[in-house]
Amino acid sequence: MLSPFTDQDRHGRDRAGERDDALERLRETAGEIKGELSSALEEARVELAGLRQEVAGLRTVVEELQPQPSVSSEPADAERSAPTDAERDQAEAHSRLLRRAAQVSSAGLSCHRDVWEFVTAHAGRHPHFRVPPQVTGEEDERIRAALSGRSLIALLISLHSIVHTADDGNGDQELAATLYERIEESLTGLTSSGEPVSITLDDRAPAQDTPAPAAAPGAASGDEPEDTGPPAPGEQDPQPGEDADPPDHKGS
Repeated sequence: MLSPFTDQDRHGRDRAGERDDALERLRETAGEIKGELSSALEEARVELAGLRQEVAGLRTVVEELQPQPSVSSEPADAERSAPTDAERDQAEAHSRLLRRAAQVSSAGLSCHRDVWEFVTAHAGRHPHFRVPPQVTGEEDERIRAALSGRSLIALLISLHSIVHTADDGNGDQELAATLYERIEESLTGLTSSGEPVSITLDDRAPAQDTPAPAAAPGAASGDEPEDTGPPAPGEQDPQPGEDADPPDHKGS
């Protein structure tokens, strides 16, 4: 009669032992997992600390490469931001000159080929500049080109920029200033009924006077006779309203 109860108790103890063994294995497995996670977490912390040091070093390098504003440059920036009265006057004069250039339909520019190359090299990059369809060659390596008012505006803007930005003494500033002044002189006093605009950059020295050959008597000349002085007494022309003695063709 007691055998079934004994077998049941034994089976119950066996199941309890199995549960204890399973729990023990679970505890061991959890401990192993916890240890592995702790090791991985420690390695991640070490790597993160290294990355932070590298980022800090890179930030320092970037800050060193960036230009640092100096104390002396701040007043200069403030001065550039506020134009002076002279700069405002120059800007207004430049704007008036551009308006006069806009009134020109076509202007003839006569200069050396090298100067024309300078003009096209600088003004050719401006969106308003148009290369003339025809550039006529002249003597002494000179050329003549017809510039429209729009191209003339582009040329003035380019020359004005060179004058105020080019380094002193390299020649660009001086050449640009000369061209700008010559164009300004040509555009001064424009009228609708005036002469065509002609801009010439060729200040030659006057030719030395040479004695002219003596003209043959009675030779015809298209030039007016040069006034060399008052006529001789016998050659005095009669004044208006006065009667001159007729020439004596007969003997008395």
